[in-house]
Amino acid sequence: MLFLKLERGRKMQTQELKQGINDSIPIVLGYLPLGFAFGVLATDVGMSIVQATMMSVLCFTGAGQYIAIGVLQAGGAVFTIILANVLVNLRYLLFSTSLVPYLKGHVPTATGSILSYGLTDETYAVAMNRYQQHAPTASYMAGLNLSSHTGWIASTLLGAILGSYIGDTDRLGLGFTLPAMYICLLVLMIRNKPDVIVALSSAFICLLIGYLMPATMANMFNIIIATIAAASLGVFISERK
Repeated sequence: MLFLKLERGRKMQTQELKQGINDSIPIVLGYLPLGFAFGVLATDVGMSIVQATMMSVLCFTGAGQYIAIGVLQAGGAVFTIILANVLVNLRYLLFSTSLVPYLKGHVPTATGSILSYGLTDETYAVAMNRYQQHAPTASYMAGLNLSSHTGWIASTLLGAILGSYIGDTDRLGLGFTLPAMYICLLVLMIRNKPDVIVALSSAFICLLIGYLMPATMANMFNIIIATIAAASLGVFISERK
């Protein structure tokens, strides 16, 4: 009897791991051109192949890594890169906090904390979409997050290796890949009228902040402010239903 339970548990973990990997495929396909372009730009500013690849291993934040490249190109200080990354990536604090009610009681805290290192905008959206119908598991998180991270690292390595053979990445149309991927993820998350209201509100707030504030400050704070404001609106709408 115990053997059968263990066998069922092992099969379930394997299925969850495979499902996580399968769900990561669209994310990995979106990461390929972005990571590739980052690898090209990283070598262009003087990074070695190892440095560019290790940056993707240790940081794993597309926006933050591109910011780092921009600061390096402008001759900025390392402190500026660190501060900008902290501000831009504060949204992950909100993301991880919103996952806690789903993970609690299903995924051990230590395991969830380690696997959350792979949390990105894309993996968050895919995971939240699944958690509406299925209980979270460590195996699913591992399949989703680790596969996505591996795809990002591999594409960075490829871009860094081939960087010397490519000039202008903009002519390849890679710049629109990230917005296109975000649009697809947003569509997957919208299920009813309140979701539409929250999505449109957050977009409007982002644009408003970008218009009213200097570009540098807007780029650092608009996502955080818009997220908090739109999430508060979502809670208010939910309580009124």
